[in-house]
Amino acid sequence: MCVCVCVCVCVSLQDLMYMSDKPNYYILQSLLASLKQDLRLLLDPPDGTKEHPASSCLELWLCQPHYPSGMYYIDPNQGSHADSLLAYCSFTDASKQTCLYPRDSQIPMKAWMEDVPEEDFHWLSRLENGFQFDFVGATVVQMRFLRLHSTTCSQRVTYSCHPGHRLGRLQRDVKFLADTRKQSFLGTLQDCVPGEESASGPRESVFEFEDLQLLPLRDLAVMGGQNFTHQFSFSIGPVCFS
Repeated sequence: MCVCVCVCVCVSLQDLMYMSDKPNYYILQSLLASLKQDLRLLLDPPDGTKEHPASSCLELWLCQPHYPSGMYYIDPNQGSHADSLLAYCSFTDASKQTCLYPRDSQIPMKAWMEDVPEEDFHWLSRLENGFQFDFVGATVVQMRFLRLHSTTCSQRVTYSCHPGHRLGRLQRDVKFLADTRKQSFLGTLQDCVPGEESASGPRESVFEFEDLQLLPLRDLAVMGGQNFTHQFSFSIGPVCFS
């Protein structure tokens, strides 16, 4: 292993000299950082514990390919393990995903918009007993490094509703606030109306999001007003990086 590393260094340094008569310090620094990371994984491989977290679930699987899917500690910024966070690692033949679950994944079923007469978008976090979506331990820095370790990101949200007591729309607009807090996804809900409830349960609308830079979702807003009195809820799925 040591011979292989030395050869790689020599070849890379030689390439740098051919590129210019002056050393490319940026590439040289990147090369040394990559070698340092490889040596760390070789000498002290992560095991998914609080004291030895991996930078992502993919890295954990590469070091511990016999591990099953489950909850493990990761530390995307690879600083002190004190700020490591728990993630669900999904190990399948198709992908190796790092999934973070929101602190509150279920928005309770109730008539959230019953006392909101004006026709406008109303953010969940501004309604009584509402809240934004928080991911335990996922600081701005950790999220930034997790994106750097990933190529894709996805998240699912499910809307459920029960019929109300007054006539309503068949469709209703909804916004989903992105992680930047400055951009939103726009969608359409399939509303419940009287007489539609059956043994199959409440009506559902499922939203699938894929965007490495904008996820996870942080809030949602439903278009209110016009006798929007029926009960509804949202189920917020994990945000998964791969």
